[in-house]
Amino acid sequence: MVNSSLTVMAKPRTRSQVHGEASTDSEPATLEPPSPRDMKELVDSIVQELTESEKFKSILSSCIDKAISRKITQLTQEVVKHESRLFDLAKEMDSKTSQLLSLNDAFLHLQLEVNQYKNRTNELDQFSRRDNLRIFGIRERENEDLRKTVVDLAKDKLELEHVSAVDIDWAHRVGPKYSPSGTTTRQHSILVKFKNHTVRDSYIKNRRKLKGTPTVIKEDLTRFNQQLLQQARDNKFTENAWSIDGKVFALVKTTGGGSVVKRNTVTRDLPDLPL
Repeated sequence: MVNSSLTVMAKPRTRSQVHGEASTDSEPATLEPPSPRDMKELVDSIVQELTESEKFKSILSSCIDKAISRKITQLTQEVVKHESRLFDLAKEMDSKTSQLLSLNDAFLHLQLEVNQYKNRTNELDQFSRRDNLRIFGIRERENEDLRKTVVDLAKDKLELEHVSAVDIDWAHRVGPKYSPSGTTTRQHSILVKFKNHTVRDSYIKNRRKLKGTPTVIKEDLTRFNQQLLQQARDNKFTENAWSIDGKVFALVKTTGGGSVVKRNTVTRDLPDLPL
């Protein structure tokens, strides 16, 4: 493949030949190392012959193809391995998502049951208070007879002559002290339980006669209904809010300029925008 003449080195010269004299001794010949120029020429010649050789090109091309093929096979195996892992992860994610959705459905169902239980409990609690009233703004006195105080209020302020102490089951002071409008004196409110619901309603129907006085009569609402009534009053689209037999109502503005009465059982019954 490579010309053999290129590998033949220069013949060695004897010492006598170097100095132009005939050698009379049988001294061995010495070889001189090739110069850098000779080496470069030799390498260039070999490279030229290799690049011009079709056989070498074929061998080189085959080696490159095999190397590329091995690399492609390796990369393909890596891709398949990662695809399999991604598929497993996707299945696992689908399973977790399904479990999460199932848990979310169970949570929503449980939350619905809890809300229904709370509403039912609130209704029962409010029903147990149906014969009660709370009276605010009556000055506290030592050794006071609250039954008589409630009866005197009916006769003197509400013009209810038929009310007597026998209509009252019990009456006592409860809750935090209440400060009537325009006064600095604070008194506890009076919680009254009537034996007759009709008598209790007569106080509600005539309580408007107390307007302008420090005395106020309210229904005995549960904590939830008290909050609901306050939220109804604070709503910017509510003109007025009140309670009837423990049920909360609101007079709500409409987009047409009018208003409509709505019964509120939960906070979301109140609009964020006019109706």
